[in-house]
Amino acid sequence: MENITEYKYDTSGYVAYYGKATFKNGFEFADGDETFYHFIGKNSCYTMLELLHPDDVEGFMDIVNHLDEGLQCGVVRMKDADNRYTALYIECRLNGVVMGDFKSFDMEFCNFMAIKSRYAKYMSLVKKYREFMSLSTKLFFEYTFATGEMNIYRYANVKSEKLLKMPLDAIRDNINASDAFTKKQKGEFETFYEALKKGLDRFSAEVDAELIIDGARGRYAIKGSTLYEDKSRTMAIGLMDNIGEKKEEISYYLTDSARDPGTGVLNKRAINEYAVEKIQGDKPLYLAIMDVDDFKRVNDSYGHMFGDEVLLKVSEIMRSVLDSRGMVGRFGGDEFMCVFDGVTSEEELRRILKIISKHIQWAYQDMKDSLAITMSVGVAKYPDDGANYEDIFKRADKALYIAKAKGKNRFIIYDEKKHGSLENDDKNDRSVGIKSIVSDHRKSEVMSRVVLSLHKDGKEALGNAMEMLRSYFDIDGIAVFTGENMKRMLSSGRYVNPIDELSCIGNQAYLDLFDENGVYIESNIIRLSNAFPDAYRLYEQQETKEFVQCMAFEGDKPKAVVSFEFFNRAPKLGATDSGLMIIVGRLMAEVSCGLA
Repeated sequence: MENITEYKYDTSGYVAYYGKATFKNGFEFADGDETFYHFIGKNSCYTMLELLHPDDVEGFMDIVNHLDEGLQCGVVRMKDADNRYTALYIECRLNGVVMGDFKSFDMEFCNFMAIKSRYAKYMSLVKKYREFMSLSTKLFFEYTFATGEMNIYRYANVKSEKLLKMPLDAIRDNINASDAFTKKQKGEFETFYEALKKGLDRFSAEVDAELIIDGARGRYAIKGSTLYEDKSRTMAIGLMDNIGEKKEEISYYLTDSARDPGTGVLNKRAINEYAVEKIQGDKPLYLAIMDVDDFKRVNDSYGHMFGDEVLLKVSEIMRSVLDSRGMVGRFGGDEFMCVFDGVTSEEELRRILKIISKHIQWAYQDMKDSLAITMSVGVAKYPDDGANYEDIFKRADKALYIAKAKGKNRFIIYDEKKHGSLENDDKNDRSVGIKSIVSDHRKSEVMSRVVLSLHKDGKEALGNAMEMLRSYFDIDGIAVFTGENMKRMLSSGRYVNPIDELSCIGNQAYLDLFDENGVYIESNIIRLSNAFPDAYRLYEQQETKEFVQCMAFEGDKPKAVVSFEFFNRAPKLGATDSGLMIIVGRLMAEVSCGLA
């Protein structure tokens, strides 16, 4: 038995109490919830076996080898985002997906050393909220999707008092079969019934009390919402307030007519009004426009019924991940808009978008004919990118266009410096977004200007040259590394976790990847994972998926490297683009030698 007391008192940083992950070939992480990605942080590029404490690998593999027998449980120590080992209780079970010879499985985990204190905290909260509920005269209801059962109760003396427990469909049948209720009364209940069945995010209704509870009088003003677990709807809950004949004025997006009938999210008018209302406030927020990639091909290949199912599943995933941090609306077709209300940092936004993307891809990972379901997303921020809804929408729309132009299946957060201002879209073809298609002739002209400026002004021209190349060749980032340690001396682009030192250049095996002209083109960095794991992890953390590197030598020693990099995509460079980049890259590397 291992004494793990030290882990109990290491309370610094984020503590993961509960999370879920899904494994694919090689024990890589295929999917996970937000808690998991928060817990694991930048280590998501590692496999599970690499993150486990070496002494726990054998026990974990024993769990894996017995999964055919059913649920398997265990205790392991696993590295968190800060590379500290955290003791976790895990439960693993097969999920039915087979990938070659590998049986995919799901893992639920929790920091069991925190359960005791967490349990005491939750019991205290339960007692407090029961006291709150006892002070209210309103009724509480629950509708469970799995059983179809409706429960209505009130709280008194911190205990619940059951008023109704009955299948929702049976309640509806009784109402429709009764001659005591008018057509209007039945119609009002039908609205409430549909809201529950569809699992609307937020809904409201008014129903005569006698329809639901025998002997009740007056009218119930109903407000409800839907709870999610493991990307699926579990329960609709809400309040019922007896208001007599009182009518309540509410915003349109809270009304029953505000919902898109096909997906249950807000319709176009409602999500627009919600966004306008939120942007009129004084709190920053992100607005995203998103659509399903190649949706016409999905409809053509599998039919419109399947296409409708895809849209419903995509909307449910977005609503589930977003939870209470905003609203999702459908613009029509395969287009959606999401208003992030309460997301305070770009890091949190990126994590949410990453999880949505992972969930969608995993939901349809077994589709035939290599037809994947993915989404492209464009994001803008209020008030940074505009003072009103129209300006924010236009910039998010432009970011979506860029995401599509760069190969789809990605999200682009608008950056005026990188993507160009809207005012210049019709005047200046340096905008990567609206004017992303640049002719080979125009590229040659730009290349000539860059080469001449480098010859004339040397290293002083590097900065402007990098900006021009990124704009016209749709390059996400350009970095210059110089000196014996290959330190990053200059860069252009919006890097995430930028590589500070290209230490792999000191490895002769890595140098052998460059051709006789000092050029190395890598279209899939996964190929580096075995031979150069340290370099691979650096590129993964930087989100580089493809690069072209050009090297300058002094004698037989590398002196400078210029790296043209593409983030989260592999654009399949044509011969013209790669040839022009190699020419200017070699010249830039020669010019850069003086920077060290």
